[in-house]
Amino acid sequence: MSRMFLVEGKPMKTWNVHVGCRFDCTFCNARKLALGRLKNVPRYRDGFEPHLVKEELVKRFQPGDFVFVGYMGDISFAPRCLVILLLGIIDEQPGVNFLFCTKDPDCYHRWRLEFPDNLYLGATIESNLDYGLSQAPEPTYRYVAMKALEHPHKFISIEPVMDFHLAIFVQWIRDIKPAIIEIGPDNYHNNLREPGTGKVNFFLDQLRKICPNVIEKKGLERLKGGR
Repeated sequence: MSRMFLVEGKPMKTWNVHVGCRFDCTFCNARKLALGRLKNVPRYRDGFEPHLVKEELVKRFQPGDFVFVGYMGDISFAPRCLVILLLGIIDEQPGVNFLFCTKDPDCYHRWRLEFPDNLYLGATIESNLDYGLSQAPEPTYRYVAMKALEHPHKFISIEPVMDFHLAIFVQWIRDIKPAIIEIGPDNYHNNLREPGTGKVNFFLDQLRKICPNVIEKKGLERLKGGR
């Protein structure tokens, strides 16, 4: 179902303990799945409305795993009390790395919580330009929130990458100082405005100068021109 990426050669795992989102991104595959093929699955009986999946609370992972928390939704819609509970479970598994990734990274500031060292705090920023395809905060607000975030392990997802102002977007990433960058294309044929081959390849070169761990998602070869 998911097109997760490899971390140190191992596929990332998912922990959908919280699902759903209200940002209504026009290109969101998770929402399309929840409202379509998965609509008869009990956890999606209310569509894509954010909620806790209680049966997932008992799930545990193996040392060395990298786990995306709430892949089928956006963690920013989780109430603070649930986040506190999740942080406790994460803290009990120090050998496992976890990831929160959201389009509203200001939630990390609003929650006013201390985050475990084995939790990566991430944000999706598809471009520095706002194409009006979502109810999520504009990219500039996401950048500001991530830049201000004081946490040793930050993560940036540039997926699906959309055309951008090269110098500005590179500077944003430099300011954020992510430990991991993941970049991927529109794999679901949403006819998004994408950057050209030359821009993509130069952008990747710049990202590698900023971050030692740049992960290219499957399908990015199309935008790279087979490089």
